[in-house]
Amino acid sequence: MIKRLRIKIVAVIMVILTLTVFAIMTAINTVSWSSSRNEIETRLYRLADNDGFLPSDETIEIFHDSQSGYIDTFSVQITHFYEVRKIVISRNIKVEQSVIIEYANEALNSGKNLGELGSYAFLVRNRPYGKIIVFMDIQQYQQAARNLLLITSLTGIISIVFFFIVSFFLAKWLVKPVKSTLEKQKQFISDASHELKTPLAVISTNTDVLEAEIGENKWLGYIRSESLRMSELVNELLCLARLDDKSGHALNFSDVDLSQLVLQTALPFESVLFEMGKTYNVEVQPDIKVKADESSVKHVLTILIDNAVKYSKENGEISVKLYTHSGKKIIEVYNTGEGVPKEKLSKIFERFYREDEARNRKTGYGLGLAIAKASVEAHGGKISAKGEYGSWICFTVTLP
Repeated sequence: MIKRLRIKIVAVIMVILTLTVFAIMTAINTVSWSSSRNEIETRLYRLADNDGFLPSDETIEIFHDSQSGYIDTFSVQITHFYEVRKIVISRNIKVEQSVIIEYANEALNSGKNLGELGSYAFLVRNRPYGKIIVFMDIQQYQQAARNLLLITSLTGIISIVFFFIVSFFLAKWLVKPVKSTLEKQKQFISDASHELKTPLAVISTNTDVLEAEIGENKWLGYIRSESLRMSELVNELLCLARLDDKSGHALNFSDVDLSQLVLQTALPFESVLFEMGKTYNVEVQPDIKVKADESSVKHVLTILIDNAVKYSKENGEISVKLYTHSGKKIIEVYNTGEGVPKEKLSKIFERFYREDEARNRKTGYGLGLAIAKASVEAHGGKISAKGEYGSWICFTVTLP
């Protein structure tokens, strides 16, 4: 429970921080590229307004030329009849006209007035003589955007790793009071259960003595009945206390013939169910072995079958199956009956939880399925429930 709580706290913190870091990264890169786009558009418009020539107040450093033959800007003037009127380049650089015209045709065919073709940004504007298509090399802007993205990404990753480490220790600190309270609660349950065994045994013994002296009567019957119920509760609490024990001595693992164990546990219910008029089917795949605590697995089976008997409808159907699938040992306990609402299926394994709080207390204290879940998980397995409310329910135990 504590481990799951820590994982949830870390997960929540990391989701919030990751979204925050991602939002900041996105904002920085978006604002930067937007600023670059505005700068590119401004220069393209100035070039177009000057018929493709570099404005007199524009410094040469704006269109940096770091390699021989590198084109900063060029433009194509087209008449109303779509004939090339003039080609202008930003500097005295030799450029094949066929390449320039090819770019101009692509820009016109794109149907956009402003766009990009590879490493060039282009602008198409109407002029008195027809159109002018201005091109500008934006590799420096693209490279700057890539560099910024790389820097922000690395910073974001480092930040997330740092926050993960911090959140890990923070979660450990946050769950400390919960862990302390839970350990005290478990210790109290264990101590109280042990302390209650003695007075219950004394009550039961004295009841037998009184009955021997004065004979049977309903008052002694009530005392005996309630003593037995209290003894069952104490035994269940002790069972949970043993399963909560992490010292490694709670369970005694050995090689178990699971097929025989299921048959030995399930078949004794046959006569009882026959008298109740209920259909009972047991299907067991032979020779299935498992490394487990035999008494613990038997207890889980007893809990599940006993639940099926209690909550199955009159003339209902109960079935127990054992088989293997993908190397896993699967036990299924199915019964027709009222079942459990879908939204409550995940809660029925909680301690002291009962789906119907108004249900007669004789149905139990809500510890049986909690014990089954703890036992199965102690074996490295899983237990789950599925069903259709008002019709049936099926419990599935998966063991490695």
